[in-house]
Amino acid sequence: MDKYTLDGRHAFKSSGKVNWVRFIPWAALAWIVSVGLAMLLYFLFTWGFYFVLLIPLLVSLGVAGMVLLAVQKGHCRSRLVASLLGLATGMTLYLGYYYAGMVDALGIESVARVELLPSYIAFRMQTDVIRHEHSPKRDRDEATTTGSHGMNWFMFAAEFCCIIGISCAGGFRRAGKPYCEKCQGWMNRETTKFKPEIGPAFAEALRLGAVQSLAALFTSPPKSTAPYTAVALDYCPSLKSGKTKDCTVYMSVKQITENPKGATLDAFDGAKGKLLLRQIRIKPDELAALLPRFSVLETVTETTAAEALRELRVEAPVQTMVRADIWPVDPLYAGKVLTTKTKLIAVGFMLGLVLTIFGSIGLGFLGGYFAFPDHLPAGGVSPALKLLGEALIGIAILLAVADLILILTAPDFFATRHLLRLIKREFARRPERLVNPGDSEVHFVQIIPRANWGKLKLDDASDVGFLRLDLKYREILFEGDKEYFRIPTAAITSCEVERFVVGEGSHGATTFYRLVLEVNDSSGSREVPIGPRGGSGKFRAQKREKWARDMERRIKAMMAEPVVARV
Repeated sequence: MDKYTLDGRHAFKSSGKVNWVRFIPWAALAWIVSVGLAMLLYFLFTWGFYFVLLIPLLVSLGVAGMVLLAVQKGHCRSRLVASLLGLATGMTLYLGYYYAGMVDALGIESVARVELLPSYIAFRMQTDVIRHEHSPKRDRDEATTTGSHGMNWFMFAAEFCCIIGISCAGGFRRAGKPYCEKCQGWMNRETTKFKPEIGPAFAEALRLGAVQSLAALFTSPPKSTAPYTAVALDYCPSLKSGKTKDCTVYMSVKQITENPKGATLDAFDGAKGKLLLRQIRIKPDELAALLPRFSVLETVTETTAAEALRELRVEAPVQTMVRADIWPVDPLYAGKVLTTKTKLIAVGFMLGLVLTIFGSIGLGFLGGYFAFPDHLPAGGVSPALKLLGEALIGIAILLAVADLILILTAPDFFATRHLLRLIKREFARRPERLVNPGDSEVHFVQIIPRANWGKLKLDDASDVGFLRLDLKYREILFEGDKEYFRIPTAAITSCEVERFVVGEGSHGATTFYRLVLEVNDSSGSREVPIGPRGGSGKFRAQKREKWARDMERRIKAMMAEPVVARV
């Protein structure tokens, strides 16, 4: 038995069926796309833009996407069929690239001579030359018609295996996703998060069939920052719409140690951690116990979370009743700061720093030309001209050093100052003010959604504004470009500092720290990742961490004290 299942409990198992009527057209389309991409590979090769490994892998992502689409649209639940489609399209992509080269070299009459392809590939392995893109032109021109035979075969095998692996992986995983055979449709997935230590308790409650204990666990406070326990629910869309009430629901439990990096199709599967349960079937009498976190089940259970908890005699924790007050800024004053124009100006400031480096180099060369010319004039360099040249060299050095310090510590220095002036001017026009920018305890911060962490964007913040800790009423106040926050400390279920690295493994790796709050609001639960605005350079990581740790300490100290009612 699978170690992620429970004795006596049914777990999801793919039927292995395929809707051939739908699957064949989509599979054919995936194959046609692979043919087109194979020709594109050959054109890139002839144009000199075929970068070994990189280009084939990038192009193979297009084939993998089409295989994934064919599996999904074709309702393919067979991992074997999905893998065979990935294999066929992957082979078509890579071998088709060589086939296009063969036809181009031997003429159109060789189109039907597929048996010549192995000989052509062997010929290419004998003659292809791998060279550095930035090697001198003379070296390229002098390149002989013979290459490294062994290295060419090695790269051929590496590219072929990688392309096949990428082409097959997505379809293989998608074919195994939960599927409702009754309604003939893929299931939806929703996830929720808890403290890490209660993960085994979910498995034990399901093993014993303890509905009351299960309901009590689902009233536990959320925790979004790693480590945490993630619970995933797979359900048929017909349950949510109310078309049916007898479709199967499956639940998975995983103890997450690290959130997925970058984009992922499924954050639950992509996160690192220990899987405790995989797609265990939930019995009809257990569905009501899941309502505190999965309101989607209200239609099938015909009850609400509050009613279900009363019937099961489970008392919800008191702290879940305190809510953060989050409301939008009046449209007349909202969105005046984080505009496309402002973001482009910020990019312009940072590009200016880069251009200043080149400008200082040019200024230094100019000073050297004046003070130390290659060919001295008859009377030598005049003292005034030499002084001017030396002054220009000194200014260039100072300018380059100052510019380099800014790039390494605060490349957004001028952009932040510009934004701060703009935001103070715009906020002063508002009739409703929550935070006074002139207060000494106010912090200029930004709200950065987790999905934007490390992404290449004009600006990764969703909101920017002023934050203040109200010690008297034990509240966190934030006035932003788009929203106001009033967060009582009793509404905070988690307050943690999270670290992430942009460009990890490279010389330019930069460490950032975010203060991540998990708060109860009108929608249930909301994650609020906060960071200081400005000082985003590589060498300011320690200061960023100090700010985040200090804010975490102060907020947790507020959380430990009793709430004072606002009169």
